Amino acid sequence: MTLCGACAPTAAPAEKSKEPVAAQVTPTATPSPAPSPTPSDAEEPLPDQQLHAGVVGDGVPATLGGTGPAVVGFTRQGDIAVVVDLDCSACQGPVEVTQPDRSSPWGEGVAPFRGAYLVDIFKDTAPEQVVVVRAEGSWTVTLQSWNDLAPVTGAQQGTGSTVLFLGDTASGIQVTYTPAGPDDRFSGRAFSAVEVGPTGPESVLFGDDAAFTETYELAFPGVLAITTDGTWAVTPVP
Repeated sequence: MTLCGACAPTAAPAEKSKEPVAAQVTPTATPSPAPSPTPSDAEEPLPDQQLHAGVVGDGVPATLGGTGPAVVGFTRQGDIAVVVDLDCSACQGPVEVTQPDRSSPWGEGVAPFRGAYLVDIFKDTAPEQVVVVRAEGSWTVTLQSWNDLAPVTGAQQGTGSTVLFLGDTASGIQVTYTPAGPDDRFSGRAFSAVEVGPTGPESVLFGDDAAFTETYELAFPGVLAITTDGTWAVTPVP
């Protein structure tokens, strides 16, 4: 999946199988919804601990273990989006995973905590990137290209933040969401890996802070990034 700003997708549809998909995805330059920054968001300094996970590219994942708050650097190889999976199941207290200058974190919660997030989806960003982990205790972060996500087919369900490659040929998805609590919300970002022509959507951005069941039109196969603490179900629509 190649990032190319607002240009049209160029990939053919993936076969409905469990073979790795090498399609190209063209996200539009629309950021994910985020709450307005608070003074504490803007003023919180970066951790002193500096780590480096290495190179991340197609077929080249990186895994790094650490303890306590840290800035985790990595080198993006090629125009790819990167999936960051933070396993903080051995941590204690509040957990946050973010990047510098964001108005809100990619994910936050209370340990034990785990979540996967799609970051750096725009072309022409610098190869050298960082992810900020704020946590107490031991954690592991895994970074991989979105091209290396194993495709899944059929209805999917789960709890918490994740990134999926939906391998079915479909015209859209039906999404059901149940919040984890009054402060929870759902943010979804879907990117088509299908040649849809000049009038077809390349991506869909959606979300809510209340329970819902909605259908969103987008040609699949494609990537779906879910950010929430709540429970969700996703069903391909023929």
